[in-house]
Amino acid sequence: MPVITAIFLSLVAGVVTAIPGALSEFQKRSPRNIPLLIDVKSFWGKRLTRGEIFWFGLFVHLLMAALFGALYELIVVKSSIHPYGFLNLLAYASLFYVLVGGAIFPVVGAGLFGRREGKTVWYELLIVHYLFAAIVWLMVYLYPALKP
Repeated sequence: MPVITAIFLSLVAGVVTAIPGALSEFQKRSPRNIPLLIDVKSFWGKRLTRGEIFWFGLFVHLLMAALFGALYELIVVKSSIHPYGFLNLLAYASLFYVLVGGAIFPVVGAGLFGRREGKTVWYELLIVHYLFAAIVWLMVYLYPALKP
């Protein structure tokens, strides 16, 4: 499968998992904790407004989704016999979770696994990565033409 297709599949998963956060934002129900989107309250020292928190969180969420698909295609698919097997995707999601939470979040100032952004960020991040894996697997399973 081309890398662009893997990115597209992951972005679809990112959009699907962003729906609860978008509904919550547009209904103005949870100004403090947007479901399944990381609530980045400040970026490089600048305090973000309520609207900026949602849009920046959505951007980060979709960026993570795109990287999830691109890196999966470049690293795992090229070296695996059954690359889009459900267990392979879950194992990759776990490793990607460790990469994002342990390396990328500290670099952008969110702390290890997003501890500076809130107490629930670590498990929201884990749930999101497993949902990415499940949705990508489901799309490949339902549409066999997508298989490499």
